[in-house]
Amino acid sequence: MTTPEMEPGSGFAPDLLAGQCALVTGGGSGIGRATALALGRVGAKVALLGRRAEPLQQTAAGLRSLGAEALPLTADIREPDSVQHALEQIATAWGQLDILVNNAGGQYVSAARDISIKGFNAVVRNNLMGTWCVTKLVADRFLFDHGGRVVCVTAAVRSGMGGFAHTAAARGGVVALVKSLAFEWAEHGILLNCVAPGTVKTDAMGQYPIPPDQWYRFDRNLLGRMGEPREVADMIVFLASPLAGFITGEEFYVDGGETIDLAHDARDMIDADMFANRQRADGKGR
Repeated sequence: MTTPEMEPGSGFAPDLLAGQCALVTGGGSGIGRATALALGRVGAKVALLGRRAEPLQQTAAGLRSLGAEALPLTADIREPDSVQHALEQIATAWGQLDILVNNAGGQYVSAARDISIKGFNAVVRNNLMGTWCVTKLVADRFLFDHGGRVVCVTAAVRSGMGGFAHTAAARGGVVALVKSLAFEWAEHGILLNCVAPGTVKTDAMGQYPIPPDQWYRFDRNLLGRMGEPREVADMIVFLASPLAGFITGEEFYVDGGETIDLAHDARDMIDADMFANRQRADGKGR
């Protein structure tokens, strides 16, 4: 089954988010980049936050080519001072922030018995604590004053996620956090939701010791194909927009029925030799 070729955000009115300012963490690649471009295409000003400047500059160039205003910011979501500095730059440039997309995160594939305590803590710190850090600081600096939207990108973990126990724990924590904050922060006009992607075709797939053919070999969802980043991005735009003004505290799966079809196990996809030698599928450094 194929999907029509569309650009992120092209299915929405071009002024849907006119006058709004958004921050996308991890906006330099994959789902984050697609989301940033989608938000820009529908009229938002978009700040991009990540640890590496070059991908952020590339996404910023893409936004500017659409006629959107872009602000690339180098920061680490795990470090409050770093995030606060970035938010002050947004305040100086635009004086407002209305939408936060918590997309930044990361993990590695491993059987749970092989995950060290240090490794587990690192993934939880990145995916859960980093999300809380950015959300809390953005709310304090901007959202408690005038409301806004927060969308957190999680993962398709509701059927279990063999090979990714650490990120399943962290992402599950994000979902519980969002539901709790939705309850507490509704009085401030802050709406929070999650988007859980299934198997989506991004460059990040190359970091795992899983040969590309393995992603296609396993019947991973009901639609028989990988998702595209823009399909996740469009759900995020919807939740960030006035179209979703009566939705908060929810998690939306964009997975082609993957978690209905099967609880997949990433351990079955690992190439034993590549794993032992710490090789990446994209051939880049360890």
